[in-house]
Amino acid sequence: MRKANIIGALIFLAISIYVIAVTFTFKQFKNVAVGPEFFPRYLASGLLICSIVLIYQSLVSKDKSPAPTISLRDKGMQRVLAGIIIIVLYLALWKTLGFLIVTPLALFAFMYLLQLKNYKIMTAIAIFSGTGIFLAFKIILGIEMPLGILSSIINF
Repeated sequence: MRKANIIGALIFLAISIYVIAVTFTFKQFKNVAVGPEFFPRYLASGLLICSIVLIYQSLVSKDKSPAPTISLRDKGMQRVLAGIIIIVLYLALWKTLGFLIVTPLALFAFMYLLQLKNYKIMTAIAIFSGTGIFLAFKIILGIEMPLGILSSIINF
């Protein structure tokens, strides 16, 4: 377990350092207390701290037990893999299909993955949540969200 923890922590340490470095390239806005770099830098800093703590704990730990094996036959692991696939598809289709189409589909897929069964409520939640998030970003925050194939229909 010790070796697996150290390897995993080093990978996430490298990712967090990369993300922190990238946030310094974000466009700076005048008269804005919190810019677009704040949240990713905040999360990456937390990941960096957690990675360092895990490395330290693994080095001082006396635990020599092997890391648990991961089996794709496990239903929980299959759901984790399905969740990762949903996220990858969401990111791949984000600009092409647009936020208003992809987000409700992803939300519905995650609710299905969580084994919710009322499809009418799931559909309503997915559509209204996606639309509400879009409007919040567009109207309240003034942030453009990709419309994808709807850009010719919606003139927002």
